[in-house]
Amino acid sequence: MKLPSHRIALLLLPLVLAATAQAQTVYRCGNSYSQQPCPGGNAIDATDSRSPEQRKAREASVKREQRSADTMEKTRQKEEAAALRAAEQTAKAERTTEKDAKKSATNKSKTAPAKDKLPAYRAPATAK
Repeated sequence: MKLPSHRIALLLLPLVLAATAQAQTVYRCGNSYSQQPCPGGNAIDATDSRSPEQRKAREASVKREQRSADTMEKTRQKEEAAALRAAEQTAKAERTTEKDAKKSATNKSKTAPAKDKLPAYRAPATAK
């Protein structure tokens, strides 16, 4: 089962916070970051500078966003299922209509052909 990216991010968030809580030196090497020094790399202070209130507010925000995402996903799945059922019902109705049309065409060909009636204006004149 593949986890959605937002769930993976939530799973990794505590690990990232725990890693940054320790006083580790992080080096910026060009556009990448490493725990090991590199030539021309700069040491960066990677400690979490947020207050406990800010951390709690962010965690609450992440939980709200997760609930919202879960709700939207469930709604989307229900809508897709309903659309699929509607499409299946439409296809079934079309097949039934086609079968009925074939059946009536077959029944018409089995009956005796009706004599063609000419309209009154085209009817042959009768002799008097």
